Amino acid sequence: MTQIRKRITYANVMSSIAVFLVLGGATAFAAKKISSNQIQGNSISTGKIKKEAVTTSKIKNNSISTAKIQNDAVTGAKVKDGSLTGSDINLSSVGTVPKAASATNATNAENAQPVAFAQVSKEGVLNAANSKNVGKVTKEGTVYCFSGLPFTPRGGQANTDFSDSGLQYAQFGLGAGSSCPAGTQAFVFTLVAGTGGSEAGFFAVFYG
Repeated sequence: MTQIRKRITYANVMSSIAVFLVLGGATAFAAKKISSNQIQGNSISTGKIKKEAVTTSKIKNNSISTAKIQNDAVTGAKVKDGSLTGSDINLSSVGTVPKAASATNATNAENAQPVAFAQVSKEGVLNAANSKNVGKVTKEGTVYCFSGLPFTPRGGQANTDFSDSGLQYAQFGLGAGSSCPAGTQAFVFTLVAGTGGSEAGFFAVFYG
């Protein structure tokens, strides 16, 4: 013990303290200087990441692939309203649209089908309550000209209103024909047949 005390001098103590200070400072310095390329690949586990530490700004754009999304993780509540278009839907996966259980379920023109239809009187007046998506009707003799449809019709049908006459015929045509003004999208031609026939209104449907 006496020999150890003889060896402890002021110089020895100060040099030992200096060594500890240098080593401690080097460790702190190294901790501040560790960069991403000094971290071994796959060395940071999930348990080492602080909860809620990874925010949106930390995720690289287009870096999350379909394989990284858990099954059933994306629900309807996560999809923005109105963000899906027809091209985003696999049409083969969509089943048949259910039909109305009875005609009484179609309570008004708004939920009835097809997309556009009309009831027109013999005077050429459009019955708005029984019509949909038909903007305007003009009468040119026995031809009724339709315009203002919100789509380009590709076909249609017309039938006489039997409550007006059972001897009138109605025929459907596309475009302006020979009697309607420019801008006409479709027309209905009516013809009274037989003795004692009279003009009558009609019903028409339009196919887009």
